[in-house]
Amino acid sequence: MKSIFIEKSLGIDIREESISLTLLGKKLRSIEVLATQSIALKSLTGRDEKAEKHFLNKVNHFLVEQDTWPESVVVSLPRAYITFKTFELPAPDLESAQSMVEFELERQFSSGLENLYYTFQLNLKAENIFHIASAAIKKEIANYYLDLIRKLNLTPTILDVSTFANINLGFSQEIESAPSIWALADISPEALDIALIKNNVIEFSRNLSWNRQTIKDANSEKTSDPAQLEKLSVEITKNIVNELQQALSSCRNIKDNERVGHIFLTGGGVLASQIAQQLEKETEVSTTVLQPPESVSTSESFSSSAMLTSLGLGLRELKKQKIETNLLPVDLRPKRKKVDIKITLALAATVVLLLAGWFANRVIYTNKTLAALDKQFNEIKGQVASLEKIDLEYEAIKHYVDILNTISKQYPDKLPVLEELSHSLPRDTWLTHLKVKQEEVDIKGYSPVASKLIPILENTKTFKETRFVGAITSESAGEKFSIHADLETAS
Repeated sequence: MKSIFIEKSLGIDIREESISLTLLGKKLRSIEVLATQSIALKSLTGRDEKAEKHFLNKVNHFLVEQDTWPESVVVSLPRAYITFKTFELPAPDLESAQSMVEFELERQFSSGLENLYYTFQLNLKAENIFHIASAAIKKEIANYYLDLIRKLNLTPTILDVSTFANINLGFSQEIESAPSIWALADISPEALDIALIKNNVIEFSRNLSWNRQTIKDANSEKTSDPAQLEKLSVEITKNIVNELQQALSSCRNIKDNERVGHIFLTGGGVLASQIAQQLEKETEVSTTVLQPPESVSTSESFSSSAMLTSLGLGLRELKKQKIETNLLPVDLRPKRKKVDIKITLALAATVVLLLAGWFANRVIYTNKTLAALDKQFNEIKGQVASLEKIDLEYEAIKHYVDILNTISKQYPDKLPVLEELSHSLPRDTWLTHLKVKQEEVDIKGYSPVASKLIPILENTKTFKETRFVGAITSESAGEKFSIHADLETAS
């Protein structure tokens, strides 16, 4: 019997010289790997028409062979094109932090956000301190790859980062004692990607290109000599150890007395298990090769060393993930509604039961309807006859209206004041207190230069007689101020 899947999702992991495809199908309670393929590519960065044609032909053949063009298409591009930044952002609450992130990203990415597709993960780290892990890619590079994928009649739903996809898989692994700090090393034929995670927050990520062709050959399984493989596994292990040491020394949020509790490996081809053993021996830190989540059923043809990242990408649209980022801007994301099959089946069952009940109880239902209508008619007739009762209800309603009008006069509408403040105050100023009285307003907050706020507010149509209340004090978040102003009354 042919399996029925609620949804299918395609993970496309594009590297400099290869592409991995993993097609997943979701049932009610499980996810299955339906098909996978790893394809060697020529570099696409040179706009080589032959390389592009080879890419399109191979991927199209995979889609035709599986007879599917899935709605969910999650793509990652070569990690070397991604700029990764982490920083802390002081803010009074989550909503304020979200509104401030874009302003801070302008400072972090020197080329300017207008030329980038960017995304970020925001986590509360301490009281009033939020940690942001962000990634960005040049629009020109991203659009080139996205246009190639669209030529296959595929619509990308998420443009992800391979690092994020692998870290999500790391979160799904079950190990004996979950360490507060763990590391992930993604070994591809072209590069090494290192990431450090502390308390479920991405603290650091770095990408390093390999310098020797023999390492590329081993990763892509072109080398089979045992002695050569042993030598290369030792060499790659040393590279990973050096990169981990540099990453730890570069990460300001990991102290010298803190240590990595576990290392996950992904990629590495035939060398994966050897490198894991060597790495555990060199570092004395438990090291395991990253595996598919237990909730996902894989086939014998599935290769964890080559296709795990594309599997992690495909899971993005099928299962809730801890890191849910998307480099695609909102206007490029396809507008589609996901169907909840459980709700659909429940509604269908309800409809069937209702129809069965309607046919079985047709006469009874009609009699009950007539009785209900007769009862409503008698109630309406009694209400029409009871004019005195209507008058009393009218007086009661009028009384409540008078009370509401009195409240409205004593407590003016705050929305015009908030709108004027949001338009007038600089973006680097945020408020912690706002109190609106009849024809008066008090505001408190922080600003890099508080003295410039009085002229700004005086030039608006809403405020007059604006003045500071008390002294301006300097704090870590900026200059703390308190301002009192009168409100202009509407003429």
